[in-house]
Amino acid sequence: MLKQPLYESLPYLCMLCATATLLWQQSTLSLAAGLLLFFVGARVYILRSDYRRTDPARKRKKGGLPKGLYELLPFACLALSVLLLAEPGNAWLIFPALILLVYGLYILASRSSYRHHQLPTQGRF
Repeated sequence: MLKQPLYESLPYLCMLCATATLLWQQSTLSLAAGLLLFFVGARVYILRSDYRRTDPARKRKKGGLPKGLYELLPFACLALSVLLLAEPGNAWLIFPALILLVYGLYILASRSSYRHHQLPTQGRF
């Protein structure tokens, strides 16, 4: 059994290692391995987030995207921004990469704030 601090940080560590791999990639194999590791970390994060939700499923809004694609959207933005930043010699890619980075982080932050619900407590009257 893993200790709680290590267990809780595993998806972030996977995505951080994948980001380092994507930034310093030298071959298509390292690119594929970095993307795979990034989305494995993202998938673990998504599964934990869904499991820990306390709001009832009937109160959740239905969107136009399939659930899997909806959940992976911020991580796809983050991965694409890292890939654009890792591209050597293209200074004009920095601005779109930063926009994707900020947008992906914004989505994650807003979802995180919506998914921290408190279970109702039995109050005394």
